[in-house]
Order: sequence, then C-alpha cells, then structure tokens
Amino acid sequence: MTLPLDTAPGPLPDAESERHTEISRDALRNARRELAQGDLMQASEKAWGAAAHAVKAVAERRRWFSEADWKLGRVVDIIANEQGDDDIAAYYQVARDAHFNFYRHEYDASRVERAVNLTARLIDKLDVTLAPDYAPPYISEDVEAKIRSLEQPTSEPDRDRLENGRPPMEERPPVVPQTTP
Repeated sequence: MTLPLDTAPGPLPDAESERHTEISRDALRNARRELAQGDLMQASEKAWGAAAHAVKAVAERRRWFSEADWKLGRVVDIIANEQGDDDIAAYYQVARDAHFNFYRHEYDASRVERAVNLTARLIDKLDVTLAPDYAPPYISEDVEAKIRSLEQPTSEPDRDRLENGRPPMEERPPVVPQTTP
C-alpha cells in the first residue's frame, strides 16, 4: 500500500526522518553547550527541540503526520507502548517541561541539566525505532486507533504538506540557527 506521505511532492519521508535526526542531535549538542555557558533558558529550549525533532524523525519514518503538538505526544505514547517502556513517555514529558521553562525561567542549573540528560536518553531510546529492520509489534486496538489517527492529515499544515509537499532541503532555511561561540 502506498502511504500518503510517499506520494506527496518533495523529499521522501526517509530523507525527512534523517533530517529530523540530524536536527535533533545538533539541538542536543547546542543544549549542552548552552548549559555549560550558563544560559539555562536556551539550554531548556534546545533540549525540547532535540526531543521534538527526535519524535518527528520516528513519525516520518512511519509515514505519520506530526505537525501538531498533540501528535508528537501520541507518537511517544505509541512507542512507549511498543517498547513496554514508560521511561520514553517520562523523558518526553521532562523535555516538554523544559520547553515551558523557556517562558517561565524557573529551573535552576541542576534541573536543566537533568532535562538535557534525560532528553539524550529519550533520543537513544527512539533511535532503536529508526532502524530499517525494526518491526513494530501489534499492541492493541487502542494503539492501532492512535496509529490510524496519525496516518490522516488532520491539520492545515498536514493537508498542505500532502497537497504541496515540502521544498527540497537545500531550499529551506536552517531549522537550528547557527550560534556564534
């Protein structure tokens, strides 16, 4: 069966998955650098970016739409169920909380460091699902319903992507702006 994202114009989902994986790893490196420099606000936000792009990499690999925040959480729920690993969901929530810290500025250095470290663990756990030979197990009807919801374009960005695709990667601006040392 041909999946919708495989028929959309622009880069194929596997190329997008690799792109999100690269962005995730760059954001994690930047989070560690910002933390070392004492910029807790930027370290928090970069930790969240690393987590979000790691989840998007999984969604792309599976041909799922992930343009809405609720869909990222749903992808995490599915993977946590598949792996039988609640840490995946817990680490994702820590990274998501780090995103909120970007606006609140409430976390001290040790809490931001914990968020960065747990985001790294989340990325490691999600990497397993990116292997070409990874076969997702059947879990339950409930999980299957969640998967079906991710296969449907439910937001305007999803529908636009399906109709118009994305420009080739070399034509897009960088997602993670380069910072000066």
